[in-house]
Formats: sequence, structure tokens, C-alpha cells
Amino acid sequence: MKNIILILSLFISSFAFSQDVTVVHFNYQWNSHNGFKKLDNLKSAKVQYAYIENQSKNLQESIKSVPTIIIYKGDKPVARFEAGLSMKIEIPLDKLQEIVNRYKN
Repeated sequence: MKNIILILSLFISSFAFSQDVTVVHFNYQWNSHNGFKKLDNLKSAKVQYAYIENQSKNLQESIKSVPTIIIYKGDKPVARFEAGLSMKIEIPLDKLQEIVNRYKN
């Protein structure tokens, strides 16, 4: 578990230089049609997209459902949303924005 957290922290820290809140959307390329399309509309957060098949084995094993969205404050995860059987994330964008607002500077 420590290795997974370390890998995620290193992955995220490379993207989080200028902003305290980072939102990472993990998915497989074969499931990209089910991606959460509205993330780029979030304010006060850096949004990154990552294909799981391009990540380390430890990171691949830590993602159990796709897509998965993880919100980080600095290098610590503060929220995680995973798709259900529909392979889509069913959370409204305004709920994600509320979480971002809670953790921004």
C-alpha cells in the first residue's frame, strides 16, 4: 500500500506545482467513450487525464473500476469517485466543484 501511495504521490506532484488542488481522471483507452467529459469546466483545479495502461503496475493494480476520478490536495487524495456497473461516473460536476472549492487555497 505504501508503494501505491508513493507512486501516486510522485505522479501527482509532477502536475501540482502551481495549484493546490489537482483532479486526475484515470481510465483505459478502450473505455474512453465513458470518460467524464466535463472535468475541464472545473475552476481552481488542475485537471489531468491518465490512461491506466500507460502507468506502472502498482498504479494499475490500485484502480479497480474505470473511470476513476481522484481529487488531490497537494499530494494527498481527498476524494475518490469510481464508476459503477455502467462504467460511467454518475456524479454531477457541481458536486466535484464543491469539493475543489473546499480544498482550494
